[in-house]
Amino acid sequence: MTRLYLVRHGDTYFEPDLRLKGQLDVPLSAAGRRQAEAVAEHLRGVSVDVVLCSTLRRTSEGARMVADATGAPLRTSPLLDERGWGRWQGLTAAEIARERGRRHAGPDGFGPLGEPADAFNARVAAFMARTAIEGRTVVAVTHGGVLKTAVLPALGLTVRDRGAFTAETGTISLLEHDGCAWRPVFLNRAPALVDT
Repeated sequence: MTRLYLVRHGDTYFEPDLRLKGQLDVPLSAAGRRQAEAVAEHLRGVSVDVVLCSTLRRTSEGARMVADATGAPLRTSPLLDERGWGRWQGLTAAEIARERGRRHAGPDGFGPLGEPADAFNARVAAFMARTAIEGRTVVAVTHGGVLKTAVLPALGLTVRDRGAFTAETGTISLLEHDGCAWRPVFLNRAPALVDT
């Protein structure tokens, strides 16, 4: 049995303006660090084989806290990186809407120079397939887009149903693989914030 705790990183300085982060290396905000501390405290005492995170700082900050709390080794995996959105990274939703009107979007409706949806979905699927066969307990601190792509099949949905699941910042979802398929145990659990 493989157990996969999927953690979405905490809030960043982009959250208040709803800016698209993508693969920009945006750090956690003070609130995001408190969320990461709460996740780490929630997972303290869980027997974890490895803590994985993307190559971006907003996940590695929280993953380091989880590794310290669980005593598990910490490794990075580019398979867990958020989707790259090209020139739209750093823009607000309103700015993206204006850009869409001015410039030709890519074939899946997103900005030029971004990571194609098929490539992103295949990358996340590769991570999930690799993790399924390991038979370990893994904590993966990652991003909203990765979480959606990982969780939807466990809900019997496809990536076309992206609106059916939203991964909130600073939350934990647990999937288990029984040798046949991923199944959700719980989704979007928000640990109580740690007092500082």
